Amino acid sequence: MKKRRNKPYRPKYVARNVLTTIFGGMSGDHIEHLRLIQIRSHKALADMAQGAGTREGWDLLVGAINMANVMCEQGIGNEFRQVTIAARDALLEVGKRIVKLGRVIMKGDELNAIREGLECHDAQLENVRAIDVERASREVDRRVRHHINSTSVMGELAKEAA
Repeated sequence: MKKRRNKPYRPKYVARNVLTTIFGGMSGDHIEHLRLIQIRSHKALADMAQGAGTREGWDLLVGAINMANVMCEQGIGNEFRQVTIAARDALLEVGKRIVKLGRVIMKGDELNAIREGLECHDAQLENVRAIDVERASREVDRRVRHHINSTSVMGELAKEAA
């Protein structure tokens, strides 16, 4: 008796326009997904500015700024490097306060730095191919998974306490 296959059949993707697939371009699905990400991150920043921020919103902003930093390293919007580093440092300070106080509290200069970093991230997403976004996302995941070039909020708090 033949054993039944456990997973459903999914046909291999066939590119209709090979040049567009290879050289990039954003399909409608990618553009909608990027717009959704931008809306969610700007809403998280607005919530934080109004005092209603959450840890999930902070995580979303950290992901966006990390992605902006990786894209700068890959040569996409390298002129934004200092701005994204300042935003990363501001998010680290906010993260320390979240751990210490249990609430999201932002100072004015931190809010401005994060806002500028998010604008840089938006500008990068406007001028990039879908494959570049995927590469940057995979690189951020790899760095987080292997603790490469990462700054831990708990580690920073331990350093300050010592």
